[in-house]
Amino acid sequence: MYIITKILIVGSNTRPLSKSLKQLGYTVYATSFFNLLDQEDVVDKLIVPDEFSSFDMDVIIDLALEYVNEVDYIICSNDIDVTRFPKSKVIGNYDVDAINNKYKLYKKLHKNFLMPETFKLNSLEEAFEISKSSDKKYIVKPIYGSGGVNIDWLNEDSHVDDTFILQEYIDGNSISSSFLSYPNGEVDIITASHQIIGSNRLNAANFLYCGNVTPLVNHSDKIDNISTKISHMYNLVGSNGIDFIMQNNRFYVLEVNPRIQGTFENIENSFDFNLADAHINSCNNHKVNIPTVKKFSVKLMPYSFKDAYYNLNNIPNVHDISSVDYLIKKSYPVCTIITSDRILENAMIKSEMIQKRVYSSIVKEV
Repeated sequence: MYIITKILIVGSNTRPLSKSLKQLGYTVYATSFFNLLDQEDVVDKLIVPDEFSSFDMDVIIDLALEYVNEVDYIICSNDIDVTRFPKSKVIGNYDVDAINNKYKLYKKLHKNFLMPETFKLNSLEEAFEISKSSDKKYIVKPIYGSGGVNIDWLNEDSHVDDTFILQEYIDGNSISSSFLSYPNGEVDIITASHQIIGSNRLNAANFLYCGNVTPLVNHSDKIDNISTKISHMYNLVGSNGIDFIMQNNRFYVLEVNPRIQGTFENIENSFDFNLADAHINSCNNHKVNIPTVKKFSVKLMPYSFKDAYYNLNNIPNVHDISSVDYLIKKSYPVCTIITSDRILENAMIKSEMIQKRVYSSIVKEV
């Protein structure tokens, strides 16, 4: 009897990857912070915490560990401690602490690549001393984390852990690369994307990730060269990405993402291919044929301006939908908007029109 392989996806937003794996015929287990209506059709088991007070990935990991013995493979799509899972089951990079730890990453890369000046500190007093002796702007961020969560300007009210990162702020455009890495050392660049960070109109505070535009207009070979070199330095496999700040054709490396990235759905839309399949094949050293780009894809993640209930049922191009009776708290993501068009301006206009409809779909405020 033919048995379909079971795959567990560990992450906070797993709907896009769930959908792609389901299309490939896998039995899909997936974690999520939210019980999403449009994910129910693309998973065999959705694993959601009963309650949570913050987007702490340890909550997701603890839940996922309960199902490890039920599945054949595991794919991680967030900045998590992958070593808590059996190495034999993980499809992708495994020992990634030297990458996920932002200070370790800086210490290894800053002599070879442009990077913002970075300090590992234990008190805000130290941070202010450094700031006062320089005319640079600084931000504070946790040593571990992704999506811009808990990143803030250095100020008297900054909330920091016992050990945190103080980082020089580089003014420029936020972009990210996406590439496939093979065990034999080959690297295939897929594309680069513009990142939407901390948008006021999306109620995304400070440096919070809230979308992408794919592909990047005026793609530079420097992005490809840096991505390839860093992939070799860390022996990466599968789908990976690097976050940059582009300033006057200078590319500052911010973070390396040794996993499925937020651009996953953009890339699938723009190139019309299954990135989950590409990830698995590249990890197995099977050469992937990357098609030519066909259109622009825009992703927006609007965050709620208030505690409210939303009815998103009849709005097109909206994903990650919660039920009408689910309270979406202020500053929490409402949904994901994905639009595409052969003309970038058209895709942008579509996304902005849908965004307005989303914010107008409140049925009840609290």
